Amino acid sequence: MQDADGGAGAVVAFEHVTKRYPGSDQPAVDDLTLTVPAGEICVLVGPSGCGKTTTMKMVNRLIEPSDGRITIDGHDVTDLPAVELRRRIGYVIQQVGLFPHLTIGENVGVVPRLLRWSGARIAARTDELLELVGLPAAYRDRYPNELSGGERQRVGVARALAADPPVMLMDEPFGAVDPIRRERLQNEFLRLQRQVRKTIIFVTHDVDEAIKMGDRIAVLQRGGILAQYDTPAAILAHPTSEFVERFVGADRGLKRLSLARVRDLDLLDPVVVHAGEDRAEVRRRLDRTEALDFALLVDDGDRPLGWIDAGDLAGSGTIDPDAATPGAPTVQPETTLRDALSALLASSVQLGVVVDAEERVIGLVSVDAIGDRMRAPVTTADPSLGEPRIAEPEAAEA
Repeated sequence: MQDADGGAGAVVAFEHVTKRYPGSDQPAVDDLTLTVPAGEICVLVGPSGCGKTTTMKMVNRLIEPSDGRITIDGHDVTDLPAVELRRRIGYVIQQVGLFPHLTIGENVGVVPRLLRWSGARIAARTDELLELVGLPAAYRDRYPNELSGGERQRVGVARALAADPPVMLMDEPFGAVDPIRRERLQNEFLRLQRQVRKTIIFVTHDVDEAIKMGDRIAVLQRGGILAQYDTPAAILAHPTSEFVERFVGADRGLKRLSLARVRDLDLLDPVVVHAGEDRAEVRRRLDRTEALDFALLVDDGDRPLGWIDAGDLAGSGTIDPDAATPGAPTVQPETTLRDALSALLASSVQLGVVVDAEERVIGLVSVDAIGDRMRAPVTTADPSLGEPRIAEPEAAEA
């Protein structure tokens, strides 16, 4: 097993793992065998009582397995004392679990201090992680009760990453925040994962979140029985049982839109205008585009304010900001196409503005572009072979 400075992800394997609790006739987890490749997110999902949290907690031995073994890069997790093992595995829970009497910096540095890092190294790592999760360095001296729920959850992720563990466990980490913040946290975490490439075992009860977050999904059914383990695309295209088919839902054709992100599309270049620009010049610029009938009004920081219809650009004079139709829906590069489509259908112009973390305009996404992606064949992967295969869309879902 890698040391505490393990860096990139490690392979996590369950080999015929079973957990039985005294007095129970049925195992909580029954003969579970699966492998999580290094640097991937494996989402455990299933109904209440299916053993997903028990499975995750056996990795860091908060719960000890009754039979079988769990390995990290080939090393049995029981080879280390439990406390030492847990210091080498990041852990994020739903309610964050920050220590209220410690500052944010002290919370992030808990494990490095236990590992006897120097003060300078802890401070540098804390600043690095706060920047990585999108929080100002000044937050280092604040206390948890001074932060919003979403900000505290970011600190929880930073704390789990502090000692650079190869493996992270996440137990419904975004379940306690409101839907808007939840989507942003999910997007931010996926962006972060592309940089750090940890091996992550992620527990959720929400199949939509599983499809969005997972490189692979383990669908468990009651009694801790593995019903299917595959990529999200393969599970949606080819559920292996009636249970899995019911669990992923009748709208699995639509759920396929959760497999792609806005960043996977070719974005349209907007005609960006500012208040006070000459109307005739904006009209000429808009006429040169074939795909757009609207200009996008932005503020001085290139943040979207609203749409200006080509018909409203007639005549001479300058752009009046009050002429813009407000409410241009904004999405991020990490937004799933399903969430983007939902936002666009509520827009009067069927266009969404793609923005970066500072809400600055990157480009535009259209309903037509999402529709074209939905009609394309789905690439899925066979986890036993690691080779892609093509599954044609089912006629009923097209």
